[in-house]
Order: sequence, then structure tokens, then C-alpha cells
Amino acid sequence: MKSARRILLLFLFMGVATVQGWSQEAPAQALDNVIIHHADGSTTDDGTIVWRNGIIEAAGDDVTIPFDAYVIDGGDSLHVYPGFLDGLALWGSPDLPDSYEQPERPGEPGYERAGIQPERQPSKLLNTEDSNLETAQKQGFTTAALGLKGQMLPGQIDLFFVNGSSTDEHLYKESLALHGQFEEAPGGWGSGAYPATLMGIMAELRQLWYDATALQEHANYYASNSDSYPAPKKDGWFLKLCFRSWAGSNRFIFAGGREKENIERLFWLKDELGFNVVVVSGKEAHEKAEELEQRDIPVLASIDLPEEPEWNVKEEETEESEKKASEMEEVTEEMRIFREKQLAAYQTSIENISKLIEAGVKVGYASNGMELSELSKNVKTLIEGTDLTEQQILGMLTQHTADILGVGSRLGDLRQGRIASFSVFNKPFTEEKAAVKCSVSNGQITEFDEE
Repeated sequence: MKSARRILLLFLFMGVATVQGWSQEAPAQALDNVIIHHADGSTTDDGTIVWRNGIIEAAGDDVTIPFDAYVIDGGDSLHVYPGFLDGLALWGSPDLPDSYEQPERPGEPGYERAGIQPERQPSKLLNTEDSNLETAQKQGFTTAALGLKGQMLPGQIDLFFVNGSSTDEHLYKESLALHGQFEEAPGGWGSGAYPATLMGIMAELRQLWYDATALQEHANYYASNSDSYPAPKKDGWFLKLCFRSWAGSNRFIFAGGREKENIERLFWLKDELGFNVVVVSGKEAHEKAEELEQRDIPVLASIDLPEEPEWNVKEEETEESEKKASEMEEVTEEMRIFREKQLAAYQTSIENISKLIEAGVKVGYASNGMELSELSKNVKTLIEGTDLTEQQILGMLTQHTADILGVGSRLGDLRQGRIASFSVFNKPFTEEKAAVKCSVSNGQITEFDEE
């Protein structure tokens, strides 16, 4: 068997760690003799992937490598996965101010102070020094929908190919969606502003929608009767943006707050106003699974799992070491009842995704603030503690997220005609000490040193 290190030696022979514009030096590239994992869970042994100008020309076990291709031999021990997609990440977002002054008129604070900023775009504000843009590639991510920190309407969501500190140069889709949250206007007692309650946020969303609708109608009348109809007010430009972003054909990705109650509020926004909402969920969306499926509302699920109760870990270790029950810690009846409730809450949290999938809800993935270093540990928890399979988790991280974001025909799997975005692991990605050896994002290769 050929050594898996050969791929690293070949990159070193090229003389660079990240190969920029490689397609200009070699018209085609090929990764040969690898194990290909497809988004549906099937695998191809002794596989080959050929890509040119950032597009996959072939992927499978019966591939003819073009004569002009630079060939990399994977050594029969490397595992290639479709690049993971993050449906909502805050990597590279500017931080929020530490404090806020109270506006002169707290009931009418202005849109920015109220947290209504739909004009903000990550592509114009991205902090490329954020270490997450480097770490994400090492975790298998090649594409991310990046949002911004903020309150009620933090801004738009742009889709990037993740390429370390040069990520801002690899914008794939601008204004992919609008980012919404049930977050009150910033500031506490003595420095707050409207909307300062959930009821106020819902009222403001309704008012923005009706104002945007009226503005659009005004603009239409003016376009057809400019001689007899006054022009729309120039200060209404942001409402046009809201209207354009919230139209039924575009996505409104909502995150944050108390999930169960807020999902009910999203039902209203979809049923009454026609918003095309996508829910970001960490723990509670499964409680509304049937209604989410009926309304065809997809979920971008976080894998930001709670820690298993320490006492339960100790009991599991005791059972594994086959110690006598009499040696286990004695607990009171009150403590036993508490532990039962604590364990039930923990189990419910880690089963959120499996229950959504079981109900037929479309489920993708979003980090939404989760530490990337926790990903592999939490994936292992899902596999060991629920009925989720490795294939289901892979589909969620790849094709399902791409479908929810509306880019499923170009990203999410290793097929002819798809964008060449994939990760090369030294072993199956769910196994302990699995590591990304190199990342291909939009056809560009980044190789990582062994740690």
C-alpha cells in the first residue's frame, strides 16, 4: 500500500502550501487512488476525481485521466468527502460595541440603534484575520454562509468559499438570504430603545413589511404615472431592500432566542405574510417538527450540544470497569429525581436532529456561534447517543445544507459538473484523530502540515 504521506510530498514538490491559480499551470488536476465518500453515504474505493477550472469533470472508479492533468496519487488510504457547508456562521463578523447610549427618543431610536440593519453585507465588513476561517478548512468546511453579529435584523447573508485569510476574495453568492433574530434593541436599563420586547419585535416586523409593501406599490405607480404621481421618499431605500429580501422567493434565516416560542412566531410570519423562513435550531425545534414539516420549513441545526451530566459519565465508567453496584455513589431520593430530569433534558437535546429527520423535516447544518473545535466530539456524541448514522450526518453537512441554501445543484456532492469543493481526510471523518490533509475549495488547493 502506498503511503498517505505521498500527497504531502507532491505538494511540497510544487513548492507552496496553497496553490493559487493552479489551473493556469496545469489545465486539469486529478486525485487518484482514493476512497470517495458521496453525500448519500455510498463510497467508491480506488476512486479518481478530475477537475478543471474549478469544476469536477469526473468522479468515480472508472475515470480516464486527461493527458494534460497533473495527477496526485492518494496512496489508497485517503478519504475524500464533499466539502462541508455551514448554513449560518458568524466567522469574520465585526464585534458589537461594549455599551450603548440611550437615544433622545427611545421609542423612535432610528433603524441602526433599533438593530434594523438589512443593508449590511459580510462581503463588505468581513474580518479576514478571524482564525475560524483557517480552522474551518481543517474541519472539512469549504463553503460557508456568513452572517453578522447584531440584533433584530443584523444584515444579509453572503455565501463564500472558505479559503483562510483570502476568504473575502472568494465570494460565491451575494445576498443569499436575510438574517433575522428575536433579539431586542441593544442597551439595558437606562440605555435601552424600542423594540425592547419580543412583542415589540413582532410589531416592528409587521410594520416594516406593510411599509415596504406600500413603498413598492408607490414606486410602481410612480413608474407608470410619473407625470401625475409624486416620487417615493428618498429615505425609504432601506425598505425597498427589506421588501426585496423578504419576498417569498428569497430566504429569511432566523436564529436565536427561545426556540419553541419563536418558531411559533415564525409560523405566523410565513402563514400571514408569506415569508420564506428557515429556522436555525440548537435544541427545541423537534417539539414543532410536525408543523415544520407541514409548512415545508427547513431547519439548519446546530450541533452545539450540552455536556453530559458528570455523574452519568462516572456511572458509565463504573459499569465499564465492572465494579460492584455497592461501590457506586449513594444518592438521596430527591437527588435521584433531579438526576432523572437532568438526564432526560440532556437526551432530549441531543435527539433534536434525529427527531426532526424522523418527522420528515429538511435538516441542514449551521454552527451559529459554535466553537469549531467541538464539532468532531459532538458528532461522535450524536452517533453514540442517538439513532443518527454517519451517512445522515454527512448528508446534513453537505447536500442537505446546499439544498436549503438554494445551491444544491452546484455544491454538496462529488459529481460531474459540480464545483470542485472537497476535503481529503486521513481516515473516515467520524473516527478519532481524523484530520484533513488538504482542502480543495472552488478548485483551489490548500495543504496542511501534520500536527
